[in-house]
Amino acid sequence: MAVTPSSLFALALSRHRQPWNWSLHAAALVLFGLALFAHGYLLLAASLILLGAGFFELDLPAPPENWWFGLARRGVEWEKNWSAAPWNRVKWSRLLGALLLAGVLVWGLWVRELAALGLLFGFAVLVWVMRRNREDGIDP
Repeated sequence: MAVTPSSLFALALSRHRQPWNWSLHAAALVLFGLALFAHGYLLLAASLILLGAGFFELDLPAPPENWWFGLARRGVEWEKNWSAAPWNRVKWSRLLGALLLAGVLVWGLWVRELAALGLLFGFAVLVWVMRRNREDGIDP
């Protein structure tokens, strides 16, 4: 049986969409951010190891019902819905906006620019407050 890149990608994507693997990838992102901030090569290696481990078949029990795995399940569902959506102007603009914010975050972590990191954190809090207000029926 021939292994194609698309079949490997499909296998990695199906393994990534499990709560334990998704959790490993989230931990790898946190370690990557710490590696950028501390300029630490060991942290970078640890984040790459965690990222790679997240693509393996993990023989772990079913995840417990707590807030983290609830967040992981919602994140996996959001990711499935986002990847199934058609490529239109809204999806492209959200992708480019997320890439721009990620680029500013990486830059801010690398140069240790606390003002930029504070502004990004404040922006994230404001978005969270806006979403909570809309869920509670308050329209600004």
